[in-house]
Amino acid sequence: MTPADAAWHLLNALAAPFWVAVLSVLALWLLWRRSVARRASAVALFLWAYMAGLAAHAAAWAYTGVEGSMLGYAGMVVATACTLWLRAFAWPAPR
Repeated sequence: MTPADAAWHLLNALAAPFWVAVLSVLALWLLWRRSVARRASAVALFLWAYMAGLAAHAAAWAYTGVEGSMLGYAGMVVATACTLWLRAFAWPAPR
């Protein structure tokens, strides 16, 4: 594998959690804008969701030894959804 191939592979591995986080935050923001707006900004929600999805994706990659497994994608979606629920609804709102 050439360095360009390795860089392309790494960027593709980082892209999946990125787009899952972007689409999840957009859906959250469109559906529950009023209740979420006073708790966190869209950027903060994105960062939380991206880090959780990236951690789940990396953990599945380390466990299975294969990037792009169904376990990794399922873990990404579940980790992103749980993190957004925690940050947007269960986290105490600032006073």
